[in-house]
Amino acid sequence: MRVLTSSALGLCACFLAAGSSAGANSSPDSSHTPAVSLSWKDLAGRNYGADSVSRNKATVFFFTSTQCPVSNLYTNRMDEIARAYSSRGVGFFLVNSNGDDSLPAVQKYAKERKLTIPAVKDNGTELADKLGASVTPEAVILDSTGEVRYRGRIDDNKDRERVARHDVQEALDSMLSGKSVKLARTLPFGCAIFRDRSSVAKPVAAKTVVTYSNMVAGILNEKCVVCHRKGEVAPFALENYQQARTWAKAIKDYTARKIMPPWKPQPGYGVFHDQRYLSADQIAALTRWADTGAPAGDLKKSPPAPKFPDPSNWRLGKPDLVLKPDRDYHLEAEGKDVYRNFVLPTEFAEDTYLSGMEFKPGNSAIVHHIVAYIDPKRASVALDKGEGEPGYSVSGTGPGFVPAIWGDVWVPGSDPRMMPPGVGIRIPKGSKLVIQVHYHKTGKPETDRSQAALFYAKSKPERVMHTFFAGSIFFQLKPGDSHSQVDTEMIIPADVTLHNIFPHMHMLGKEMKVIAKLPDGSEKKLVYISDWDFNWQATYLYKEPIKLPKGTKIELHAIYDNSDGNPR
Repeated sequence: MRVLTSSALGLCACFLAAGSSAGANSSPDSSHTPAVSLSWKDLAGRNYGADSVSRNKATVFFFTSTQCPVSNLYTNRMDEIARAYSSRGVGFFLVNSNGDDSLPAVQKYAKERKLTIPAVKDNGTELADKLGASVTPEAVILDSTGEVRYRGRIDDNKDRERVARHDVQEALDSMLSGKSVKLARTLPFGCAIFRDRSSVAKPVAAKTVVTYSNMVAGILNEKCVVCHRKGEVAPFALENYQQARTWAKAIKDYTARKIMPPWKPQPGYGVFHDQRYLSADQIAALTRWADTGAPAGDLKKSPPAPKFPDPSNWRLGKPDLVLKPDRDYHLEAEGKDVYRNFVLPTEFAEDTYLSGMEFKPGNSAIVHHIVAYIDPKRASVALDKGEGEPGYSVSGTGPGFVPAIWGDVWVPGSDPRMMPPGVGIRIPKGSKLVIQVHYHKTGKPETDRSQAALFYAKSKPERVMHTFFAGSIFFQLKPGDSHSQVDTEMIIPADVTLHNIFPHMHMLGKEMKVIAKLPDGSEKKLVYISDWDFNWQATYLYKEPIKLPKGTKIELHAIYDNSDGNPR
């Protein structure tokens, strides 16, 4: 929570494209799938067909997309399976049936990941249709007669460290052992393969027809395109009809479940900048559009795509100082997310006041968010050993030193803003400035060198922004309790002005509600997160700062899921 004046108060209370949910068990099917007639060509121009299948003890088709983040996480696993089984008479192919992936994009994808599996650009969705694939990633295994013996997921968890069932390997081991293998199915999870089914769309009354041009483009432009555009953090773009049409099913699924856009505060609890939640009517419109074949309408009447500033420029103008790590950070292809802290190369010889900070991710594909911390005791210098990769990591998600004064934060879709007139952020003399970058992995090695820009106050501010915590750090949860409530409160010791609020929990968090009870008996609803997601936490900046008089009581009510039903 960010407040103004000489006294202050505080509170410390990523998107995947849509597809089917993960299935827990495979479902054997006693019937055989008839042999299919296939022919295809790989990126090297080699032709394949029924004779290719007959020469192998088994043939595996992995369906992928360059734009699906789940599929990208599985690329290395697919290649490892191929390397392990190719010498045992198994053939492998990596098939891209995504119409929005160009041939050059597929070629680049295969080269960057150094794939040993022959890659195939499907003729539309011909191979996917014949083999019954519906999701990326998904595997289809044929025996030597061309009959399908397995169709479904590669394994049972996109987190490699939590995999319990290696479905493709188990199916291959059964087939290669000479056992009688019946068709087995598992439920794949990831991104739906788009098929043009407009000719068989569900009939609807004319007054309810939703088209891209009359409604969908406007919703996407307002709520989604800020991240879903070329060069930004989202895995695919939604800047035109063809792109939106490809992801229509994903749009329907994720908006219906309120996973996208990733805006967590509930209406009625604060009015914030950068609000991107969808109304019930907007969600219903996107659902109707997907269910009726994603019709275009009159594309000439579509609202134009929004204009965005040149990403090479700073949004707040010319900075007084731009800082970045002294060299690139190298991120591994797979594994858990990384929180890396970089001590920026600058010294503050005197107290310095900032009117604003702005951040620029070096690699938008992997940077989830950036937080700037002020380190007045320079403890970060000892933590950064200067060996190997730049920066340092510590246990947990904090910067590893106390006190860690909150500077500012960047998350995808947020706009940088200067402090209000007469307000500044103070960096004490001798402090170090640390940026923490949260990285997520893409399935291939990546590099990053993110930057922070400082904008100095023109004169010493009348008021200084402070960040304080109003929450419980140490508490106990009941074992097995899916609705364990933790309450805390804080009395404000002076008149303050509240500028933003940062709800924060970890993996067991479920929901959080914060209310201010003023001395006159009135209430101000500050924020309510009804479906907490650790991967989409953010600082929420009020459009109108909130005056809170001395004696105001801040009540924080948090609910945690400490049951075995919580997948986290």
